[in-house]
Amino acid sequence: MKSKIFLWLTGCLALTLVSCLGNNEWDDVPYEVDMNCQILSFSVESDSLPALNDVRFTIDQINEHIMNLDSMDFGTVIKDKVIAKIGKGNYVSKMQVIPEATGDTIDWESGDSLDISQPVQILIYNAGGTIQRTYDMWVNIHQIVPDSMVWRQHTAQALGQNVADEKVIQYADSYYMYVQPSANQGYQLYTSAINDAVNWNETALTGLPVSGLQLSQLSSFGDTLYVPDDRGTLYQSTDALNWSSVENTPFVHAVLGGMKESADQPAVLATIINDNNELKFAAMNKAGEWSIGASVPENFPIEGFASLPVSLMYRERIMLVGGKTGGGSLVNSVWATMNALTWSEQTDAYGSHLFSKRQGTSVIYYDEMYYLIGGIDENNQPLKDIYRSSDYGVTWNYIDSLVVLPADYQARGFASLLADPDNYLMIFGGKTSENGSVRDDIWRGRINRFGFERQ
Repeated sequence: MKSKIFLWLTGCLALTLVSCLGNNEWDDVPYEVDMNCQILSFSVESDSLPALNDVRFTIDQINEHIMNLDSMDFGTVIKDKVIAKIGKGNYVSKMQVIPEATGDTIDWESGDSLDISQPVQILIYNAGGTIQRTYDMWVNIHQIVPDSMVWRQHTAQALGQNVADEKVIQYADSYYMYVQPSANQGYQLYTSAINDAVNWNETALTGLPVSGLQLSQLSSFGDTLYVPDDRGTLYQSTDALNWSSVENTPFVHAVLGGMKESADQPAVLATIINDNNELKFAAMNKAGEWSIGASVPENFPIEGFASLPVSLMYRERIMLVGGKTGGGSLVNSVWATMNALTWSEQTDAYGSHLFSKRQGTSVIYYDEMYYLIGGIDENNQPLKDIYRSSDYGVTWNYIDSLVVLPADYQARGFASLLADPDNYLMIFGGKTSENGSVRDDIWRGRINRFGFERQ
């Protein structure tokens, strides 16, 4: 009977040890310790810093470490001593602590106060009065601002050639960079792995005209890519490499974006067409059938806009930001549609929370908000400001800290803005004026907390 009880107790203690480790990567590591002469749990209480009361400490019995895997907020300062509580094995005869803050060796009991502003050593004595284990205990505190963004130039030279126009998309787990060389040699395509974006390989491209594409309007609709040219022709590709003109289409003046199917909404490609010398909204469905909608208002942008899909309350939308009207005026408005045939202005022209008038701005959904970066203003000057919207483009707040672009980032418009699987924002190229050459650099930035490891 005694042997059975002993085995049962040993099994319970073994389970306790595994739970204290709190990390599966240690489960299969062979080791031998005295189960009854170790720290089984650790917690702290503080009146002056209540956040400490919720901190969960993990005990690494292999390396004899005690720490919080989920770091406390940036700027946390532990000034006062805390009450520390330790659950210990039955054969622990005495504990001593050596706070690095003082260097003193102190006889210590669970529930006593303890200075944890710096690392602490905890000495565990066995029944024979000798040191059995020495734990290093510390509190992890974020050393960077979680909500700030660090921007770096990813590469100063992507292609090494002068480019008149450029558009970068994510396709088939790679970046696809479509360019029109300044030498007017016809369009070229370069690809790079998403985890690279430094080394670019030229890839065969067929079916596109020598010039005239409106690359900034290249859009995906279903499994197909579409791009118009300035002669009203619409081109399509199902592999991003081989292109052909779409037959039986009206004169396509602009492609506004693709909208997915949802509820009672069919999937459509939103466009502006020239219908008997009048610009009208039009939609093409998956079968290639066209529907013509309302006339385009005078204050609606027909070029230089940023387009992106929006999912809201189980309905799909397309949102256009900024751009230039048919009369040549720049706008600071946001338009949206749920059917591609009628559009409504989302922003209040007299509102206080708007970005300045611009074209060629870059917009992306990131960190559960819409980010607007840069563009070209009414004086043909490049911008590098950042605005953010949390209400689907109705209001925009200027951001002057935390996520701002660095001083050595040159202002620009018409850049391609994408987010990679690791939550880095990637800025490709861009122009310093409406008709200038495309910059050859790539920038990358990420909000710091996206890089924190969560246990």
